[in-house]
Amino acid sequence: MKTRRTMQGLIGALLALFLMTGCGLQAEESGKSAEAKAEQAMDAEGVDGTAPPFKATAFDGSEVAINAAMDKKLYVINFWATWCPPCRAEMPELNEFAKKHEGEVTFYAVNLQEPKDTVDKFLKDNGYTMPVLLDLKGEAADTYKVRAIPTTYVIDRDGKILLKKIGGTTAVELEAALMRAAK
Repeated sequence: MKTRRTMQGLIGALLALFLMTGCGLQAEESGKSAEAKAEQAMDAEGVDGTAPPFKATAFDGSEVAINAAMDKKLYVINFWATWCPPCRAEMPELNEFAKKHEGEVTFYAVNLQEPKDTVDKFLKDNGYTMPVLLDLKGEAADTYKVRAIPTTYVIDRDGKILLKKIGGTTAVELEAALMRAAK
């Protein structure tokens, strides 16, 4: 009986921990400005410095190679999955951001290891039109050392990572990073 209560308590604690963190790490304080949050996010663990090249799959099955350090474009790269509640929550805002900055910023929502049909249905059901790539084997996420989703990167024209945001992001945070890129 005591073992059963202990096990129930442990399961309850793990469930609470998962619900508090969503699909990844989200340690934001509500009083911080978007720029302060962006500065904090830049210090996150993982890739820093120059953005590494990666490959992913387009919806037509072709391979897309991204080399931000060589392309001389501004990039926003968001790693996500359809089953992730924080990912789903940020999608409407990311979709609008991608539309607003089309031609100015190269935006990719990189889906992690889900079948094309699952991703396509999710996008169509929600009316999302942002560019999506498929990371079918998780290799792009490994290259970028993604340990939790959503994770978003903003990369300047020289391939320098300006922002690595673990957890849900907002257009305000992305705009702040783009303003830094313009300086």
